[in-house]
Amino acid sequence: MMTFYAAAGSYQIRNEDGKDMPYIMRLGKLQPVSIPEFSIWSMLLWDVLTHDELRKKYFEKMEEVKLDPSGFEKALEMLVKRKLIIKGVGYTGADALYNMLYDTYVIPLRGVQGTRRLLNIAKLLKQGKVNFFEAVYLLQPDKGTEAEQRIMKLVTQTPLSVPELVRCFENDVRDVSSADKVISAIYTEESDNQARLNNACSLSNHRQDVLEATTNLYLTRQVILEHA
Repeated sequence: MMTFYAAAGSYQIRNEDGKDMPYIMRLGKLQPVSIPEFSIWSMLLWDVLTHDELRKKYFEKMEEVKLDPSGFEKALEMLVKRKLIIKGVGYTGADALYNMLYDTYVIPLRGVQGTRRLLNIAKLLKQGKVNFFEAVYLLQPDKGTEAEQRIMKLVTQTPLSVPELVRCFENDVRDVSSADKVISAIYTEESDNQARLNNACSLSNHRQDVLEATTNLYLTRQVILEHA
């Protein structure tokens, strides 16, 4: 069996009584977390790790900052229970990945990443590490694969789950700009619901393409994941 973990939501740092306190934004609400919990969560932001990989990374970090790492398992369990971390278990890597993503929504990052990229390239230019023409080249957006482009066009209209994205690929759906269009294009049978869709799409020929594209968009910081 394989187990994968990834971070759900985004974060904010707030100054309270002169101290910077971390919060995780989930479904529009700020969730307070402890420093160990935030350390685990931030290690998974834009990354996918196994339990052993995450534990090793966490223990190394705690040793570096001279903090007791013994609370790792409890903190991880609480983060999963609070749906701040998503978890998937399966006999194969693809199954574990699908089980991790099937009830999460893919949400594009708007504006923030472009601004960061611009600032990073401007810094390189100022430091003389790249010349003007190299900076212009680096500023060109990465178009990604055809599947990645298609997913970005869909989730820019409305957040969709991975099974919903698979159904969009199956039915060649391009317009999901309203709730009515999502329902009529994706939930095509009267008996369709989220559970039936999850089961059906787990066997789809398009599952692998959607999984690979979604994971790559997440790892390259173009989208975040929100737990349903």
